[in-house]
Amino acid sequence: MSSNHDHHNQGGLIALLGSLAFVFAFLFYIVFLNKGVTLDEKIVAPAAPGAPKFELASVKEPWADSPEVALAGERLYKQNCAACHGAAGDLVGGIPTSRNLVEGKWTQGNGLIAHYKVLQNGIAGTQMVSFKAILKPYERWAVLSWIETITKNKSQDKSEDIVNFAATAD
Repeated sequence: MSSNHDHHNQGGLIALLGSLAFVFAFLFYIVFLNKGVTLDEKIVAPAAPGAPKFELASVKEPWADSPEVALAGERLYKQNCAACHGAAGDLVGGIPTSRNLVEGKWTQGNGLIAHYKVLQNGIAGTQMVSFKAILKPYERWAVLSWIETITKNKSQDKSEDIVNFAATAD
């Protein structure tokens, strides 16, 4: 009698066992070793009923240093600027050719007045557009207030120069 020497399916058996080993190793990693996805969402509880609501439009001097104005500026920044500059102003998730606001290597001048003019007029020949038709003057000051809190290259403008400029800024 002849013995069975069926070697034709030995490669398939090896592929099956290798695949099973990979699947079990991957499953073990997913279940026991992987920490999962973190979205780092900062969920803020809604304001208590009857709590005073901050109205940015009612601030008489939005260019003055104020945590409330900066917080309102952060919200406006995330709505209007984060797509290009990144959510934290550091280009993470933004457009790589945009300005890194955290490093603050300014091309149009170092100071709130120069930055206000950039928001108002944009920068010709670049992707930085004018926000004059999009943001009201007090909203532009609020965005700048928030940028001032994150940048390493702080404004060099004197307070009286800012006040004089703000009186005529539109």
